Amino acid sequence: MKLCKVIGFATSSIKYEGLSPYKLLVLKTIDNNGLPSGDAFLAVDTLGAGFSDVVAVTTGVTATNAVNNKDLPVDAAVIAILDHVSINKKEIHTKNKEE
Repeated sequence: MKLCKVIGFATSSIKYEGLSPYKLLVLKTIDNNGLPSGDAFLAVDTLGAGFSDVVAVTTGVTATNAVNNKDLPVDAAVIAILDHVSINKKEIHTKNKEE
């Protein structure tokens, strides 16, 4: 799993059949300070995450377990919207706290 921040949304007028019920999120992995880093990537939103939310993402074969249809071409899926994250006793994210 990866800790990521929602930095945007992707829309498409045409999607692979079966992906229509899912929103596509643009995410960046967050570092140990809670800051987005690295390249942006797309993930299927299974839970209704919003802009700036910190989420847990599963990737690869296990991402298909997060969607109802195991035949969908899904490489990354949001599996949790995180309320609080601390690393080494340092708080890096608390939902609804001013950032």
